[in-house]
Amino acid sequence: MYLMRLLWKTVDSERKAIIFYILNTALLLLIFNLVYPGSMIAYPTLISLTILAAYVIVKSVIMYRFLNSLDKAKQGRGYKPNPDNCKEALAFGAMEDIHEHYNNIIISINDKLRDRNSMFSSFIHNMKTSLTIIELACDNPSKDSLEDISLENDKLKRNLEQALNILRLDEFSNDYMPERVDLRSLISRVINEKKRDFIYAGVYPKLHGGSAYVYTDKKWCAYILEQIIANAVKYTPSGKNVHMEIKPGEKRTILTIRDEGIGIKAEDVPRVFDLFFTGKNGRKHKAATGIGLFMVKYIAKQLGIEVDLTSAPEKGTSVSLSFLSRL
Repeated sequence: MYLMRLLWKTVDSERKAIIFYILNTALLLLIFNLVYPGSMIAYPTLISLTILAAYVIVKSVIMYRFLNSLDKAKQGRGYKPNPDNCKEALAFGAMEDIHEHYNNIIISINDKLRDRNSMFSSFIHNMKTSLTIIELACDNPSKDSLEDISLENDKLKRNLEQALNILRLDEFSNDYMPERVDLRSLISRVINEKKRDFIYAGVYPKLHGGSAYVYTDKKWCAYILEQIIANAVKYTPSGKNVHMEIKPGEKRTILTIRDEGIGIKAEDVPRVFDLFFTGKNGRKHKAATGIGLFMVKYIAKQLGIEVDLTSAPEKGTSVSLSFLSRL
């Protein structure tokens, strides 16, 4: 049964050559019969069919070797075929490129899943810790325990919100609407939404610079600003300021958010955008999660926003966002 299928595939792949050979043979026999009337045609016909059969057999062997190599090549990369002609070499080369392309995709997906599992494991661990603290506080009710419950409840809500934001990142391209945005107006809106945080912390927002139009997604850009401003307020002592300065440019517009807070140690600065990294300041601050700046860096990259952070202990932290201008 396999032999019949092989012959059929061979005949099908070589049908043009076979048809041309049969027609050519028939024409030669016709001419031979016209030139030499009454001559025998059985002998030349038999010779012609024998040659055709030999041709089909040789091509069947080549087809068998090609199909066998093709089956091995399908199993994965690394197989080294011995092609019989240029077309086969091109086919195997294309298969190798396809294997490499999809292997890179699989590696990328596996890396993303590994990071995702790590993130959600940390979320679950953090939330379990908060729940344990809440249970202990409930067993020993007091004024301090109520404060602990309130603090841990806020941490639970932040962890859940961050988990939802990470899930939304997979649909970023479907939820991305670039448009011409007035950066000053957007910052003013974010400041207004965070006014309670400023009031409770005793920190004052200072917005410098006029209107400047940039090309970005309003919702995700607002999220970036919220994360940076929230960090600035969190680590700035009462009575100090958070400065936001807009510097329009012909090609890029720079927004600098600078606080007068406790600053970051030099050894921690290179890692502030790493996932779950809180540094020495974060370990002192119970509400730190090490997720906000990671999200800022990731989303900014998707939006084409360049992010730069500088800091010094007791001198504050400055975060610069470079937007594509649309004047």
